[in-house]
Amino acid sequence: MGQLQRDDRRRVRQETVELWEVTGERARDSRTRQTRASGQIQRRRPVEQAGQRRRPRPIEEERQGRQSRPIEYDDRKRQPRPAKSQRARAGSHRPQEELQFLLPVDYPQAGNPRPVQSIKRRKARRRKIFLSRAVAVLFIMLCLILVYLATGAAYRYIHRDMMREKVKKEEQVSTLSDKLSGTKIAPPDIVEDFLEVNEYSRPGTKLDEVNSVFVHYTANPRTSARNNRSYFANLAQTHEREASAHLIIGYEGEIIQCIPFEEQAYAVRTRNGDSISIECCYLEEDGSFTQETYDTLLHTLAWLLEKYDLTTEDILRHYDCGGKKCPLYYVEHEDAWEQLLADVEAYEASAE
Repeated sequence: MGQLQRDDRRRVRQETVELWEVTGERARDSRTRQTRASGQIQRRRPVEQAGQRRRPRPIEEERQGRQSRPIEYDDRKRQPRPAKSQRARAGSHRPQEELQFLLPVDYPQAGNPRPVQSIKRRKARRRKIFLSRAVAVLFIMLCLILVYLATGAAYRYIHRDMMREKVKKEEQVSTLSDKLSGTKIAPPDIVEDFLEVNEYSRPGTKLDEVNSVFVHYTANPRTSARNNRSYFANLAQTHEREASAHLIIGYEGEIIQCIPFEEQAYAVRTRNGDSISIECCYLEEDGSFTQETYDTLLHTLAWLLEKYDLTTEDILRHYDCGGKKCPLYYVEHEDAWEQLLADVEAYEASAE
């Protein structure tokens, strides 16, 4: 489209130049005819008398006459104006000069019949482009603001339960510290390493009351408390069975807490809702506990009895509720179990 417009402009300028040339030639022919006609009617100069010669003008006078002739200046350019003869000779080029003045290069659309409309259309198109870009920028900014607000709302919604649980734990810890401040038996050294909430080892169900404390054994000799805690955690992936305990006592006397005391554990199917369970590690095949495990178990049982206002009659074996041989050694050796209960009573009496 641009090439066609340029060709059209060149053609219009060429036609205008030719028109000016034709007009100039006609004007020059007309002036020539008028000059010839006027020359015929002019009076002839008087013929010089015979024998009289025209005296040549001295060179010095000629020079002085030229110097005394006033110089005309062009007001626009402040340059000497050419003589009339030179202006007459330059008259033939005036059409081209006037054409350049009328058709300057700065206005290439002089031959276009509708230049004003084209300029208006271009301005309207530019305004339209500017407005469309401004609307697009505003729309993008609005989208970003909405995304930011939505992200913040989603973040607050997701972390709302976590914050509530954190506050709840802090309240429980403060309550527990208040309870323990008035107890006679100091709590044992417990390492809290809670399981993730899942339906196979930590259901997250609230434990409303504690009426019994159950003693278990891991049924896996020479495994540590850390190994058994990992076993409970892996049940969430293996789905092998439902099993867990609140506390695990290792064969070196360490304690790991897997479930908070305010939640239920999968230990005794019919008594999970009102009891706390303790798993004990061992080394011997008969299931007997090491001395370190036994001593820690006595301290923990005495502390829990005082904490929940229970007696030694509330200490039970898994065997006492369901008939499972757990803990094995204390099921097969009833006297050993009776001795354990007596040692707990003695531990409580010594603490007084």
